[in-house]
Amino acid sequence: MLSAASLLLTAAYPLAVYFLLDHGDVRLAGLAFLLVLAMRFLTPGSTQLQVSAALGAGALFATAITLTNSEILARLYPVAVSGVLLVAFGVTLVRPPSMIERIARATGVALNEPDMRYTRTVTVVWCGFFLLNGGIALVTALATSREVWALYNGLVSYLIAGAILAGERLIRPVFQRRFAESASR
Repeated sequence: MLSAASLLLTAAYPLAVYFLLDHGDVRLAGLAFLLVLAMRFLTPGSTQLQVSAALGAGALFATAITLTNSEILARLYPVAVSGVLLVAFGVTLVRPPSMIERIARATGVALNEPDMRYTRTVTVVWCGFFLLNGGIALVTALATSREVWALYNGLVSYLIAGAILAGERLIRPVFQRRFAESASR
């Protein structure tokens, strides 16, 4: 329940910033971000190091937004998120297991060698998304209107991520069949 609430607040962040820029104070977005971080800290399942690193970095970012009332800092949050996720996923490509393999194993899935290659490929796809998404988020933060920024970062990027998730879900059985056929030869 707590995790779902923090996820919802995180997803709503661009829309909250858009509203606050027109009707309030960006500092409130920084405070809301601190609330999300606190909720994330209370969410079970993350390692202490992950929680500490994310909380520390997020708290610094949110504090900077709160103290400076900077629209540009508030708009750069999605860039920071994509950057952090790119690094988190990318590091696992050079220090296996890949992030998707880690997620699969955490849910109790047993993986064979073809499965591990597949999860590595999916991790590469997510790295590509985070790189592209971060670039687009940066352009929308620095060179577009608030409306375009809010639309991309509050809706379009989530739709693209959802399409990647759905596409992977549809493609996975094809790869599983292909791996099974090649193993039986």
